[in-house]
Amino acid sequence: MKDGISTVQQPISNIEPASKKAWTEKQKFAFRFAFIFFTIMSVPTDYGYYVMLLHFDWLNLNYRHLTELAAFFNPQFLNVYSESGFFGPASYINWLLVLGIALLGALVWSWLDKKRPSYYDLYYLVIVFARYRVAYAGISWGYKKLFVMQMPEQFEAIWNTNLIDFLVKRLYWEVLGVAPVYEVWLGFAEFIAGFLLLFRRTTAIGAALAFVVFGNIAISNHAYDIGEHVPSALMSLLALFVLWQYLPYIYRVLVKEENAIVPVYYPVLKKWQRWTRTGLKLVFNFVLVVLFAWYEVKAVRTNDFYKLPNTPGLTNVRGIYEVSLFKRNGVEHPYNPLDTARWQDVIFEKWSSMGVRYVNKPQQMAMFSAGSYPRVGEPYDGKLHFDWRGDLRRYHLEANGTFSREPKWPRDIKIDWEFAGMQGRTFYYYEADTVSHVLQLMNKNRYHREEKMVLEFTRPNSNTIILKGMDDRKDSVYIILNKSDHQHPLLNKK
Repeated sequence: MKDGISTVQQPISNIEPASKKAWTEKQKFAFRFAFIFFTIMSVPTDYGYYVMLLHFDWLNLNYRHLTELAAFFNPQFLNVYSESGFFGPASYINWLLVLGIALLGALVWSWLDKKRPSYYDLYYLVIVFARYRVAYAGISWGYKKLFVMQMPEQFEAIWNTNLIDFLVKRLYWEVLGVAPVYEVWLGFAEFIAGFLLLFRRTTAIGAALAFVVFGNIAISNHAYDIGEHVPSALMSLLALFVLWQYLPYIYRVLVKEENAIVPVYYPVLKKWQRWTRTGLKLVFNFVLVVLFAWYEVKAVRTNDFYKLPNTPGLTNVRGIYEVSLFKRNGVEHPYNPLDTARWQDVIFEKWSSMGVRYVNKPQQMAMFSAGSYPRVGEPYDGKLHFDWRGDLRRYHLEANGTFSREPKWPRDIKIDWEFAGMQGRTFYYYEADTVSHVLQLMNKNRYHREEKMVLEFTRPNSNTIILKGMDDRKDSVYIILNKSDHQHPLLNKK
């Protein structure tokens, strides 16, 4: 090395003499505290996480499984059901809990272990925990953006819904999704930070990138009430912990303009330990990097974007339709923007979804980042709630701790991105019998799937659809839809 920072990886006996000194009592106590805190923060502690793993179909894995395996877990034993508890300072209450545990553990540890001069091996171990925790999270989240899945392409419902009907978080998502290239660059930043953390020689640069990237994500989550600020801030904190040992040498190079050699401790391992370490690295890196990438590519090739339906809809019907004639039980309802019995307009997507805009038809709003919200029926009371099992909702568990088992709905019924974080329109999944010209429709909202319709359809011309049959109120309806010629430039990539 001529200029800058270099690292030396060797046993402690070969490190510069200052590092061979025994640690002070303050240093040992600080380490004990940090070891307990960052170990708890780096490993999955929620009961629900392990229940979820038990219910994976391990012989038929896909990228969704690997995302849940690597991306989201963090201690979540305490919840405050309030705005602050979900989006503000109170949402970090579990950090205070872990800090308390770490402080108590450090006190007990100090009382039991008074003679040990240093903890180089354990320090190396906790750094490994933190490194790989951030690395796999960065790679996992990075893949979601690199393959344009987290903020997917826009569709008819987005461009034909009033702004007042969007949650601010959904608007933020759509602003990012308008520019797929920008989303890919965001994903690359997350991926490369995580990838660099997999290697000891690039740990420092990877940790620095991860600290900035995840810190930015945490700030964005706070600004737009997205709900993933706690795990994002945790990744940034873990990255800072990994970077900590390099900071004095970075300061020496950047501020004092001196060369620096970082003495990075690496323990001497027995043969079986080396084989175990190598085996674990190969398995986890293969599954969470290589296999993960293959599943993502496979999903793109098979049109399996986790937020978008993929069942083809009726041919050449995509667009927004004006309701030129509406009859309910034989009674015509002329256009009236306040008429609760009439359909206001209808959207057909390119997949098998139909969206109807009603007046005053309450629907339970579908949420994304659902682990950040109370369940339907849970109190929004501002009180502190404790559950030793952790955050069950994030891992698809019911309130009683059992794994959620929905009926075997078709894939696209369970995908709610068309209306997640927005209101104003009810979406129905449909199956079309193109021989008998019949549509079987079901409300896609999981809380309203009892709402079904059976409608016959005819198409006198390419811009007109006539529907008649039984709607979800059990009324007979006769509807004439005329396709609007309005085109949104962004929807058409102009």
